[in-house]
Amino acid sequence: MKKLLLLIALLSLVPNLASARRIGGLFGKSERIQKITDVDIKGANGEDLYLAHKTTSLYIFMGAYMTDDGYVLGVKGSINTYYDLDEEQIKKFQASGALPTPLPPYKIEFTEWLWGYALWILLAVLAIIWFFPKNKEALFAQGCKYYFGKNTPVNYPKAMRYFEKSAKKEYGPAVFNLGIMYLSAQGTEKNVDKAMELLKKASKLGYVDANVNLGSLYYNGEEIAKDLAKAEAWYKKACDEGHTDACKMVTHIQQGR
Repeated sequence: MKKLLLLIALLSLVPNLASARRIGGLFGKSERIQKITDVDIKGANGEDLYLAHKTTSLYIFMGAYMTDDGYVLGVKGSINTYYDLDEEQIKKFQASGALPTPLPPYKIEFTEWLWGYALWILLAVLAIIWFFPKNKEALFAQGCKYYFGKNTPVNYPKAMRYFEKSAKKEYGPAVFNLGIMYLSAQGTEKNVDKAMELLKKASKLGYVDANVNLGSLYYNGEEIAKDLAKAEAWYKKACDEGHTDACKMVTHIQQGR
């Protein structure tokens, strides 16, 4: 899934062929001249000019940086050919009436800025996809995939890592599964005390199966000392939460007294 998301993010921001032709390739600098208005000014070779503004973009496969270079005089009939226009020249042309006073404002469209910094947007999207923590349910589901061997070989250590991540987000089923793994020595050394701690925590988080398993542990007396009173209490807790098998165990224990 992560690889698919990375591919989607990449394809959504990769420049299309038309854009590649416009910038003359995917690496290096590209200057863009945007016309503002016609002016009565001739170039050094007698060509007609127009008032424009210029941006310069640096491309490393995609836009990495863009600058607003201000006003220039574009050459009519030529693509991205221009004369620089500094403050002194602007004042001179304004004084002669060749340029309006003040100069007409211009605006660089948001999409231009977006394209100019597309590389960093892509990297940010990829970083979010790669590093942003999954929600507790997704982490738990990933753990179950390795625990039960769903479309992949069973791998208890991997399952435990995902359950631990989900458990840190206080997800009851993940805490419960960790308890079972410590109890059964799956992906870790057997640790009954740790298992009991996790099962009780899962119970506090409202996971009813934890109550049933705690009841069974006290009832069977194999991993811990047998204690029918505690077994009944845990089964009763599960019964109160609607677990029918736990209700049967409560009745069974009470009838056996």
